[in-house]
Formats: sequence, structure tokens, C-alpha cells
Amino acid sequence: MDAYGAGRVRPWGRIEGYGVATWSGLTSGAFSVPELLSLARQAAGSAEHHFTGLQIPVSLIMDAPITQALNGGGPLVQAKDAGLITFGSAPLHGGELLDAMTPELVNLIRPGLSAAAAALLAAGSCPGLDVVLYFREHP
Repeated sequence: MDAYGAGRVRPWGRIEGYGVATWSGLTSGAFSVPELLSLARQAAGSAEHHFTGLQIPVSLIMDAPITQALNGGGPLVQAKDAGLITFGSAPLHGGELLDAMTPELVNLIRPGLSAAAAALLAAGSCPGLDVVLYFREHP
């Protein structure tokens, strides 16, 4: 399972919020958003947990979250319904997506964009997604 937590600590030493980032934990069935929320409530001893964010890959290659959200379901919709901040990672799928972006596909998304811009727009337009995380290794 590849889930990781990250959070901010308040000045008085309490965690303000934390999240879970996973590449395959949700798609493999290792856990679900409702299960993560249940674990957060259990750990906190109340509904006042500090689980605030979910990060999953969202791209035209890893498109299940997009399809599910467009159909009104899936982890992004569940997370948003629970008040979590949602992050989409790997919108260019490590650069692999750029080779798959044909001019026809780019024009379908929005004419005149570069392949990278079209891929980022597609990921960023996913319902229920708050933030698209983009990493560029080389300037």
C-alpha cells in the first residue's frame, strides 16, 4: 500500500491537518475514502479529526477518477462530499502523456493549446478536483 500522510503542526504542537496521498490504494481496493474517514474518526476519538486532504493521480492516462467524477461518483466526489481538499498528481503522467497527445486530441480539448497545456486543462477540469500538482524535473 502506498499511502503517505503529511500535515501542518499548529504552534501549540497539534496537527492542524493531514492528508493521504496514494498512487493505487484506492484503485486496488486497499482502502476507500469512507474507510479513511472512519479511521480518522477512530484515531481522533470523535468526528473532529484533522484529516483534510486526499491526493491521487489524475490524468488522461490515469483517467478513472475523471470518468467516475463525471458520472457523479468515485474518490474525488466522496472526498469533496466529506469536505476534504482534493489534489490531483501526475497530470502529465511523468511526461509520457505528451507523446500520446495527438493534434486532434489537443484540438478536441481546446484548439491552439500545446500538448502539455491541453493535458493540464483536462486534468484540472475534473469535477471535484481542487488542486492539480505539477512537477517539472528540468527547467
